[in-house]
Amino acid sequence: MEQYCILGRIGEGAHGIVFKAKHVEPGRAGSVCILPQTDWRDRCPQEGGPAAAGGWHPQPGLAGDQGPAGDRRQSVVQLKAVFPHGAGFVLAFEFMLSDLAEVVRHTQRPLAQAQVKSYLQMLLKGVAFCHANNIVHRDLKPANLLISASGQLKIADFGLARVFSPDSNRLYTHQVATRAVGCILGELLNGSPLFPGENDIEQLCCVLRILGTPSPQVWPEITELPDYNKISFKEQAPVPLEEVLPDASPQALDLLGRFLLYPPQQRISASQVWNEASRTKELWRQLCLRRWSSCKASQMTLGTQTWKQYYLRRSELEFRMASGRPGDFTCRALAGHKGEIDNLAYVSTNEYRFDGREKSVVCTISSDGTVRAWDLHEGMELWSSPVQSTPLVHLVTYPRLQLVVTVDETGLIKAWEAENGCEQAAFLLPMYSSTLEACDIPEGPLLLATCAEGAVYTLTVPWLQLLSRVSVFPSNPTSLLCSPDRQWVFVSTPNSDLSPEVFYIQSLLCQSEEETPTSASLPIWLTSRACWAPDEAARLMVMHRNDNGMQLVITTYELGTKKSRDRADILAQQIASFLLPDTMMPPHLMKSHGSQVILLVSGSELVLFTIHGLQLVAFQDHQRPITSMWVDQTRVITSSFDLSLRVYMWNKENKFPVLKSCYHLLGGSHRCASGFTHVESDGMTIVGVETRNIGTSILRSYYFQVQCG
Repeated sequence: MEQYCILGRIGEGAHGIVFKAKHVEPGRAGSVCILPQTDWRDRCPQEGGPAAAGGWHPQPGLAGDQGPAGDRRQSVVQLKAVFPHGAGFVLAFEFMLSDLAEVVRHTQRPLAQAQVKSYLQMLLKGVAFCHANNIVHRDLKPANLLISASGQLKIADFGLARVFSPDSNRLYTHQVATRAVGCILGELLNGSPLFPGENDIEQLCCVLRILGTPSPQVWPEITELPDYNKISFKEQAPVPLEEVLPDASPQALDLLGRFLLYPPQQRISASQVWNEASRTKELWRQLCLRRWSSCKASQMTLGTQTWKQYYLRRSELEFRMASGRPGDFTCRALAGHKGEIDNLAYVSTNEYRFDGREKSVVCTISSDGTVRAWDLHEGMELWSSPVQSTPLVHLVTYPRLQLVVTVDETGLIKAWEAENGCEQAAFLLPMYSSTLEACDIPEGPLLLATCAEGAVYTLTVPWLQLLSRVSVFPSNPTSLLCSPDRQWVFVSTPNSDLSPEVFYIQSLLCQSEEETPTSASLPIWLTSRACWAPDEAARLMVMHRNDNGMQLVITTYELGTKKSRDRADILAQQIASFLLPDTMMPPHLMKSHGSQVILLVSGSELVLFTIHGLQLVAFQDHQRPITSMWVDQTRVITSSFDLSLRVYMWNKENKFPVLKSCYHLLGGSHRCASGFTHVESDGMTIVGVETRNIGTSILRSYYFQVQCG
């Protein structure tokens, strides 16, 4: 028990006492521990929660990573550890927030059809998985179906479970569990149990009242049951299910009737239901929308595929990108620039398609004065611009418009067509540029640019016409950072005693110098890094020095507007703040994930904190300093001077996402290369900039291919 800290008592089952616990190692997921009924009974205070956790028995193939791989295993609760305790043993399971009985009980009306379908599908997956491993549960009920914080349903409480043989002559078969699934489906459709008996006899009466009295004509094997004819019931005709559940759909009633048939051999099995449902277009569409609900509709492009093909191929792609086995990807080196590559960005739309028309295209800029486009799937250069008179220093892309915008050392901004590299427009800043930010808003795409004079320029795209110029930090280099919803822009001058500003982007569209853009100063100074929470509309995290300038602080703000008749004022509310540890070197990279997780890179170390300062995990997988970091909804990728890329994957089943180190991708030979300086990724590829010892750079791409057949 040394590796777990008991947080509180949840309840008590037939086989032990149930406690909520957490692993003492930071960043590990929460757990439920079931302890033998010993002196632990009175050692911890009561804590609310589902008491159905008690009595789960570990079975071969049901715990953790044992048994066949696949989605079905994910519908059975995970056994994390088993260890001795006194005369008994302790079971540690993953923590689940609630159970299906709680969901039904706290719903004022029957669940929506989509919810019923979702829960039933997860239940059937779990039951089919158990039956495939010759396990019959024998106690399926809503209280034993636990629900995670993300809404995942998992079967628990295997205290009455038994191993059965499909070839045996025993009358008791897995169809008993299938009938239980029908009772659960009826409760979901009805909002209360279909057969609400308080004891065995009353339960039988409830069943007969709805399904009718069974007879040898309907159920020939009934006469072979050991207790047949010991109790007599009056003859009753079955009640049509549409009268019992008038609001249920005909398809739901048909399925329910097949679950509740008296003869077990005629009763539909969990695998049959799943196989029949798997042939329907709507099921696969719903699976896609639920699994990738955070993706934009434009990122799901069917093309000539079916929803089933899309689901299976995208699932396979994610598995390959999470595994990183040598056969999962094709590695290519793409050379062409005669100088060092200073920046890169994807110009292909971040959509997932598997119909043979998928494409990953990146654009790069270099000290050789060219911008180039590369097809990562084919491993070839698509085009190169004419050599510019001065090196290019910044690059942004507009995938929807198929446009690339660059700026050189003199402040000359140019727009290029992504398909052929033709120059489309140009605009000259008075001094060299500090930052470019692409901003696509409902009024149209914009380009925000800063230069060394400390002003912010707002330009139209693609024609680069000036909309406004705002002086923010005169004579100071200025950086920009747009919010995910493109309504806000954070403007700062690094390590200065000038307070950073937040601008409402809509107010930058005005061209009149008499109109003042809407902005607010944040009450901090010596700002060094900042990032926006991707899952929140306006949550900003800023790294800065404290009042005495001695310690680094990360402060989180929630932004909003208060609109009056003639203007809008920005409200910046501080919601969290914490000091970084004194032992930590000042981070040089900062990103965010979700709404509460901050990722910091300090030297060769990657550290995760919550916005309140709880350290979740720290990784030191690189041998030399980390140079860049890519963060999206599924993975984190770091590049390093040790000539490797490290891939981490998110697990979001818990309160805070857990990051797992998965594998590394190697670059070329250390005799020729000095390390990776940049890394980017889309749904199918990872690409890094590999710096050569002779003063040039190449692209190193990793293309994760899925068979389209």
